[in-house]
Amino acid sequence: MAFTSGIRKALLGGCFLLAGLTAFAQPELYRSVLDLSYQSARPALPVAAYRNISGAEFRSMVSKAFQKSDFSLVAVGQQKNKSTIFEFKFNADPKWRFVPTVLVSAEELLDGKKKCNPCYLRFFEIKNAPEVKALPWMAQYDLSARLLPAIDNAYATIESVGREHIDPAFRLDYKRQWEGEKTLFGNAFVGLSLPSLKENIVRAYQSAGFLPIESEAPPKAPELTLAFSFPVDPAKEGGVVYKVKVLSQYDADGHCYPCEVIEYFDPHQQLPPAGLSGVVSRASLESRFTAARNAAYESMRTDLERYLRPRSVFSVPPKPAPLGSPRPPPMPVAAT
Repeated sequence: MAFTSGIRKALLGGCFLLAGLTAFAQPELYRSVLDLSYQSARPALPVAAYRNISGAEFRSMVSKAFQKSDFSLVAVGQQKNKSTIFEFKFNADPKWRFVPTVLVSAEELLDGKKKCNPCYLRFFEIKNAPEVKALPWMAQYDLSARLLPAIDNAYATIESVGREHIDPAFRLDYKRQWEGEKTLFGNAFVGLSLPSLKENIVRAYQSAGFLPIESEAPPKAPELTLAFSFPVDPAKEGGVVYKVKVLSQYDADGHCYPCEVIEYFDPHQQLPPAGLSGVVSRASLESRFTAARNAAYESMRTDLERYLRPRSVFSVPPKPAPLGSPRPPPMPVAAT
């Protein structure tokens, strides 16, 4: 079936509208822990260029920098496109039974004296990144916390050692990948069961004024949604729909390893009619909701902070928008 330009634009506009309506229906879910830091797309431009250094010295500089950062050199090979590929294996913890492999590419343009004229150094690539992303979350957290800083340190060593040979027109442009611990979804907890975590969360929100809507889940459910209602008018039924999603993995004893908690609600949802008696309550809704939400998070912090995933800290996500505020207009469709 052929669509005219007008019909095509209308259909696309409808799709964008639907996307806008569901923008807050689900949290942003990363695919893996590694995606939080590692930029898998390799930049088109080189990281740096070097001159007046022999090809052998250039290779030695790169190899020694990674070996100093706890990597072992596996091979240095020339590709058909004349790129040089350095392959390193990371000396990971043996208990993981997994060895990350890092590839670093370079273009060695040598003059008659076999000196770089220039030699381009490029961004790294984790060769077996798909396997890293398939590991359990906790293994990814532990591995990323060691692997990415080690790679960053290797490039920092290259920058320091090769400073006198760097091409002034092509200074090292490497952006550190490791930006500190982040969690995939929200606060991550370990060492307690899902029922215990659920009980703590429900108690925190209930004590802050939210009305829980009963939800059941197996003790080792991979996903659990806890629903609450926050009264628009405390004297009447009906309120703001508010949810908390728990995404979980477990250790051999059935404890969270980790269970991650994320806020899950639409601030632009249509609110129940206020009525004449509810005007004052509606006017104070946003301030009451904000205060109750803050109280719930503070209660969770007090009760659950000791169970936080190692190296992580308790955080309160920013509120996306005031309750009942107009939904943002859909993004305009680019003309084609």
